[in-house]
Amino acid sequence: MSQHIEDSPVTFRLAVFGDPIEQSKSPQIHQMFAEQTGVQITYQKIKGEVDSFTDQLAEFFRHEDAMGVNVTMPFKEQAAAWADTRSISVEQASAANTLIKTSSGIIAETTDGKGLVSDLLRNNMHINGKTLLLIGAGGAARGAISALLDENPKHIYITNRSPANAQRLVDIANDKRVSSISEGDCAKQTFDLIINATSLSLQGNVPNIPDAVFNTQPNVYDMVYQSEDTSFVRKAKSLGCNNAIDGLGMLVGQAAESFYLWFGLRPNPEPVLAMLRKELSGS
Repeated sequence: MSQHIEDSPVTFRLAVFGDPIEQSKSPQIHQMFAEQTGVQITYQKIKGEVDSFTDQLAEFFRHEDAMGVNVTMPFKEQAAAWADTRSISVEQASAANTLIKTSSGIIAETTDGKGLVSDLLRNNMHINGKTLLLIGAGGAARGAISALLDENPKHIYITNRSPANAQRLVDIANDKRVSSISEGDCAKQTFDLIINATSLSLQGNVPNIPDAVFNTQPNVYDMVYQSEDTSFVRKAKSLGCNNAIDGLGMLVGQAAESFYLWFGLRPNPEPVLAMLRKELSGS
């Protein structure tokens, strides 16, 4: 990636695979990154097929100018298994959202955690030395845990509707700074930052944790986003948490990290995030 890709006459081929895929903002985001950095790209949305997904990947990467792909639900686990090499974060999460073509094969990476951390820090939600509550133990939480630990938190408590799944993520993390906690017991701890890694807000629901966890006005982050505040962000704000935001910045942050992995160039996420926020609000 040390070559001057921005000076290359090649138009690099990129894509995002998922199902559903129509709503994906990835082509828009990466086209803006490409314009910023002077890279020539094409970026497709491709509907993945469960029975032939790996064949679709193989076909895409047969193109000489194919540089990489993003992968969204429900194909992240298959993408991780298919790649020639997996990062430590991918091994932990058993899922990949980014594939990179190199001279030695396809590398699987997950940029979700770094996208989350970059957005948290951008919004003054500090992690170093802080106590975190991570709600959820599915793919989003698995993808985040390694990057959160890299920021040296004091402790991360994981709560989940299924205590067994929370404990499974604790075992995956394999770090003394990570432990599970029941939903009811969350009120017995004080948190500096609460992260909702469930998709409940997409249905207008909220995790079943006590209102008392918001009493100390922690920073609050919801990994999903909508045109207005999510149900979890609304609840946190109604209980006095002024610094509560959704996950749109995480979307842009993880895309910026993918772009860097492909091209060795760091785009500026700020104008892209501003454009998407404006689009979402309809203004």
